[in-house]
Amino acid sequence: METKDTLSSCSNSEEQQMQQIQDKAKKSCMVSFRQLHSHLKLLSNNDLKGTRTECGFKRAFATLFGQDVETFTGTMFLNMDQLEKQLDKEEFQEIGSMAAFKVLETQFQMFIKSRMYLDDEFVVMTRNYFLQYTQLAIPEFRDTLIQHMESVKKSIDERAKHKEEYNSWVNERQMQTTEDKVDSSKALDASLVDTESSGTH
Repeated sequence: METKDTLSSCSNSEEQQMQQIQDKAKKSCMVSFRQLHSHLKLLSNNDLKGTRTECGFKRAFATLFGQDVETFTGTMFLNMDQLEKQLDKEEFQEIGSMAAFKVLETQFQMFIKSRMYLDDEFVVMTRNYFLQYTQLAIPEFRDTLIQHMESVKKSIDERAKHKEEYNSWVNERQMQTTEDKVDSSKALDASLVDTESSGTH
């Protein structure tokens, strides 16, 4: 009986450990998400509403992103909300999280891949307004964005890996329990047979 108790207490502490690893992975996922979120909020600076800087930034933004800033950031915040909902779920779902991440990533593809701001003269104004508005130079904004995106993607992968490990551990435990039940019922049958046969002598 003692070994059974030891086994179950072992599996309990193991389960707690597994749970802690998953909780930790979720936390780091949310930290990455929040860093990306606060970086993207630079594209929506409420303090500069109605200023010349905002006006110049709107033109600069349309040049860089191929879309007006209100439409783009409106969609961006919706996409961010979707991603947050997925990442914040107790029961992590890799497919949903990755899908929400891809939507956001796709939204920024044109800007990330664009090289137009690196050389042309007319872009000087664009650069200046972008810097004044976001407090970051365009290449710096872009590189930090890529960094945060990669960090979120990596943390989603990490969570998926831990979830898989946890699921296979649970399956193993269930199989073990089933085998134990089969063994004990076989032992019970055998002892019944023994008592029956000894009774017939």
